[in-house]
Amino acid sequence: MNVLQREFPKDAQNIPSDDLDDIGSSYGKLGEAFFIALSNGKIVGTVGIKQEDERTAFLRRLFVAPEFRRKQIGSQLIERAVEFCREVGYDEIIFKTTSTMDKAVRLCEKRGFVPKAKLGVGPVQLLKFALFLKTEALSRQGKK
Repeated sequence: MNVLQREFPKDAQNIPSDDLDDIGSSYGKLGEAFFIALSNGKIVGTVGIKQEDERTAFLRRLFVAPEFRRKQIGSQLIERAVEFCREVGYDEIIFKTTSTMDKAVRLCEKRGFVPKAKLGVGPVQLLKFALFLKTEALSRQGKK
């Protein structure tokens, strides 16, 4: 059982996980990556980057095993993902999640992601955040 299913069973029902069946194919295209954090050979954290278009990337699969939280692993994973996106040349990174994943939300907000959209679905809110990597992207966002 993975972290999503164990900790967020209601969310897991609505979030397809077929990308994890073949990470190489799912995250192996140019401009995409999947990073893991290891402890004694065991995967304790993950984050993925998927290309939306030539200027936008999606940050996905941000998870840290419960016993490894509060050790800066999530921050390091996000930092590596942001560094990768800058290297590729993306203008912005989008992170979509739900209000039940409050630790991931706080971590991304702490890193500079800003809210873009919120949609209530029953007791849960679907949230969309963005991190603007280039000043031109930030100025375009302000003009909309």
